[in-house]
Amino acid sequence: MLMMKKTTVTILTCFVLSCMLLVQCKKATDTDFVLKPPKQTIVFTNVSDFILDSLGKTINVQSNVSSADGLQKVEIIYQPWNLAKTIAVSGNDYTVNVPVTIPKDAELKIHSLLLKVTDSKGGTNFTEIKIGLLDLNYTKLYLTDGTDVSATSANLYGVPVVMTKLASHSFQVIYYANTAGIKVRFVPNKNSLLPVAIGTDPANAAKLITDGAKSLPITLGNRGYYKITINTLLLNYNVEAYTPVGAPVDQVAFVGRGFYDYPDMNWQNTLPNIILLDKDTLNPFLFSKKLKLGIPMGATYTTAQFIMTTNNGWTNFWRFSDAIAPEYAIFNGGVSVDLPITSTPVTYLFVLDTQTNLVKATLQ
Repeated sequence: MLMMKKTTVTILTCFVLSCMLLVQCKKATDTDFVLKPPKQTIVFTNVSDFILDSLGKTINVQSNVSSADGLQKVEIIYQPWNLAKTIAVSGNDYTVNVPVTIPKDAELKIHSLLLKVTDSKGGTNFTEIKIGLLDLNYTKLYLTDGTDVSATSANLYGVPVVMTKLASHSFQVIYYANTAGIKVRFVPNKNSLLPVAIGTDPANAAKLITDGAKSLPITLGNRGYYKITINTLLLNYNVEAYTPVGAPVDQVAFVGRGFYDYPDMNWQNTLPNIILLDKDTLNPFLFSKKLKLGIPMGATYTTAQFIMTTNNGWTNFWRFSDAIAPEYAIFNGGVSVDLPITSTPVTYLFVLDTQTNLVKATLQ
């Protein structure tokens, strides 16, 4: 019994070990079929992606494809749009340039079209063409002259510069460039350059594109005023020099309360309690001043409230488009600013352009 049991165990053990050795150590001959990843020879370069308005536009899906084994066919496939195009090709290189019409009822989302290529040996490879459909008829559009729009969230108001909506997809602004060579783009989200920052196409400076990762700024010329108009549907723009109209005022002053270094000012509208702004030496329509917002020593109020006047009593003044987040001033109209403050003062540079009524307060 003991010998039989030992013999049985020995045989089973050897059988298992033999099988394992055969599977793991057997050398494949030239005629054996061995599963392994196929060698990939198809290469994609210069693949085009898009961010577009969804109004039935026709775009050109573009890419360069190549294969050392030779090319057989190119397919563009996207089932939600009933898209299935096949192009017979030959040779080692091919430039894909296929018109595709976006359905008028396409969803406003990121769509992924499949670009599939087959080589002469039957090998395949694919890439995706991303088409992000957006409604570019924005309620508001802003001009930004900064490279990091997210940093503007620390500013108080007026940055970036809000544009006037003239009609569907059409926006315009009168903008003062305080130095030569200022670079501007246009954003619907004033706190981000992504996904949309409208600027020039790197391949064609006369054309606009929406992709914030690829668009380039429009460079303005000399210091001065510009009238800038853009159309977000046609993706075109116009920049022209603008000549100021009217006569500049002599003075602009803040009237209100909540200015940390002016504890006695509480809505008095005469000197010495009003705060005169500094007139720009090069542009007589521009007024600015660095001021601290905060609860002055001895004060009990907790909000800063103010308007701006021409220092002639209450005859001519500017109030604002909004009490908390103003984007422009309104001459002899609007509402007073009413901002929360604390006993810890914060310094801002306040700027009023009396030609355009644009205002801003940037953190210092």
